[in-house]
Amino acid sequence: MDSPATTLPLWLDLTAIAIGAITAAMVAEQFRDKKLDWLGVVIIGITVGLGGGIIRDLLLGIRPVSMETEWFLFTAGTAALGGMLLQRLLRRMDGLVSVLDAAALGFFCAVGTLKAMNFELPILPTLLVGTVTAAGGGVVRDMLLGMPVGILFVGSLYAIAATAGSAAFVLADYAGVSQIIGIAICVAVTFAVRMASVWFGLSLPEQIALRMPRFRRSARTGKQEREQPFTDQEILEASGFHALDTRPIAVLEEKRANREQKRAGDPKPE
Repeated sequence: MDSPATTLPLWLDLTAIAIGAITAAMVAEQFRDKKLDWLGVVIIGITVGLGGGIIRDLLLGIRPVSMETEWFLFTAGTAALGGMLLQRLLRRMDGLVSVLDAAALGFFCAVGTLKAMNFELPILPTLLVGTVTAAGGGVVRDMLLGMPVGILFVGSLYAIAATAGSAAFVLADYAGVSQIIGIAICVAVTFAVRMASVWFGLSLPEQIALRMPRFRRSARTGKQEREQPFTDQEILEASGFHALDTRPIAVLEEKRANREQKRAGDPKPE
């Protein structure tokens, strides 16, 4: 078997880096209040373009490939500057940021998954490396811009899209499909899941915890009654109404308390 360094296509790495850096520059443009200068935009572009790959190589226990040649830094920096200079033109194309971001996610995922497979990692570590390669740069970008780390919160599927693409690549490889076709499948699946989440507002449910049965005094009868648990559907519906300082459970509890007050004939609490 060839060494991993020789089997990983350079064009794939550079394509992912360029798309990621352009997307990073377009995202940074939305934070004009932070007054980023040209160097700041380049740093953000390099972070997104190379961050996931550096984390990937550290997980694999090797020297980051981006430090072995000038092409990686040059591509990321140039693409970031290009994205900054063309941002007015690119901004007119509705949804372009999301499309490029999804494409970059797919390419990064394919790069990470392919490299992990070349190192003959087990399936789950391979999926981890592919996902981290895809999402790692975005995590560092959010931290540099002082934003909440997007993949940790309820919202459009990001890491899940990368995991799905990585899994599709692994399955294609086990089926004996060529690496080039596997790369295409990985990019397509990642892109499709990510864009489906953007177009249709798909996301994972907000975290919930198992709770022991609770009893409370009924406002209508004055007797102790077992509190009925909330259904999954109620929690999902409530998650669309809660604010940053509340939780879906709190929204449902407030609604339940209001219903009890109405049944008892008491005025609605302020």
